[in-house]
Amino acid sequence: MQHAGLRWDEIAEDAWRVCDPARSASDAEAVIAYVERGADGTIEVVWLCGTAGTQIFVSIGDARRAVAERYAASRREGSPMSTKPVPIAHRPPLSTA
Repeated sequence: MQHAGLRWDEIAEDAWRVCDPARSASDAEAVIAYVERGADGTIEVVWLCGTAGTQIFVSIGDARRAVAERYAASRREGSPMSTKPVPIAHRPPLSTA
């Protein structure tokens, strides 16, 4: 399935992996979101692009538009969504000896 130039790979019945077509299919960072239709017909999107999290939509069309919009926002120069978060440095564990 294609929408807004994105590649929607069906991974199960009513479940898709949405990928950036500009990246290799073997590149883990190509995955933008996972989309799944629930038993109640709602669409759950698990975001891997921009701020991580999940979102529920009432239709697949609404989910497609949201995925396309988030992908477009992540591609804009200077967008906070255009880069991965900077990892937070952690101190080593305290010694118990």
